[in-house]
Amino acid sequence: MSNSEQHHHHHHHRDGATMFKQRQLAALERNKKIQKWLKFSLCVIAIVLFLVMVYVYMN
Repeated sequence: MSNSEQHHHHHHHRDGATMFKQRQLAALERNKKIQKWLKFSLCVIAIVLFLVMVYVYMN
């Protein structure tokens, strides 16, 4: 067999430490996204409440 006919498939086996690290990194990214959306949502709620307060005060 020539080199072009030989197929070597290298499967990288994940050990516990690698899997833990990947889960931790994924959790950090997920938490960043959640914090971003929570901050945005709270700002929108604060603006809406402020506008409602101004509206009620003016009437």
